[in-house]
Order: sequence, then structure tokens, then C-alpha cells
Amino acid sequence: MTRATATRLLVERLTSEVVVSNLGQATADLQRLGDRPLNCYTFGSMGQCSAIGLGIALARPDVRVVCLDGDGSLLMNLGVLCTIATVAPRNYVLVVWDNQAHVTTGGQPTATAFRSSLAGLARGAGIGTVLEPRDETELVAAYDRMLREEGPIVVPVRVDRTRSEGKLDRDVVGYARRFREALAAR
Repeated sequence: MTRATATRLLVERLTSEVVVSNLGQATADLQRLGDRPLNCYTFGSMGQCSAIGLGIALARPDVRVVCLDGDGSLLMNLGVLCTIATVAPRNYVLVVWDNQAHVTTGGQPTATAFRSSLAGLARGAGIGTVLEPRDETELVAAYDRMLREEGPIVVPVRVDRTRSEGKLDRDVVGYARRFREALAAR
């Protein structure tokens, strides 16, 4: 499955959730398929997307936060899984696009291309709900579940290595301002 397909399936289900997306490919897909004021694009912060989403979830327990991170980014900051398990925000969901490569930096393989399991790492960190969809039907069911159940929830999604079709709009200041205003109005 492509990341764009997986993103589209999520966007079709979003209502009032905050979505925090990883730099590069995840953000380009989200901008093209579902740009909205409650999207927080984390430009230039490789390894920090999950932590930024966690911070928003902790600051705003009244809002469901869905974080769209990449395998390479999450693997750069694995300690965040332990923090997520420890503080256990009920409003936090981490979706990890696992394409087994650092596509943004040249396609180098990540540890998941060999033996590492993101689901196993999340469980090992102490996260109780880890959903592992294997196809689009299971992914839709996982999305429906993660949008209604209490978290924290981690959803590793195996996607192919295709690059985003959309061009990344890097209006960093404009998007940050728009997001802050939308979140404050919630």
C-alpha cells in the first residue's frame, strides 16, 4: 500500500482531531490530500514528530492528537515510546509509516528493513494498544478504532517507498500561525 493511500483513508475519517505530521513525505501527502488548519506540519524536525505530538496531547487532553511519523524518524528518538507509555495520554495516537527506508535523505534502509519491529518496540516500551494492519481493510478498521478508543495507541503501517506526488509547501510561519489559531479556537 502507498503512504498516499493510507493518508487518504485517514483523512476521510478525520473530524476535529489534531494531526501532527513528520517532515517531508508525510507532510507533502497530508497537505495534498487533507490540508486543514488543525494539521501541524513539523518541518525540519526529524526525530521529533512523535514528541511534538505528545506535547500537544499533554497540553490539550481535550483534543485527540494523531501523529503521523516515519520509521526513520521514530527510530532516531526511540525513547519517546517509553515516555508515551509512562505518561499514557488517553488522547494520543501514533501512526508510523514504515517504508523501511529514510526516503527523504536518499533511501538508506532503516532497521525495520532488517529485523526490528516497530510494534515490538512499542510493546516493549510498555504501550498496551498496538494495532498492526496488514492491508487496507485492516487499516480502515484500525483507524476507526484509534479514533474512538482511549490511547495511547501505536499503529505501525507498512507502506511502499514511493515518494509523495505533491510538492511540499514550506510556508513554515504561515502554517504554524494557522495551526496555533485553530487549536486556540478549539
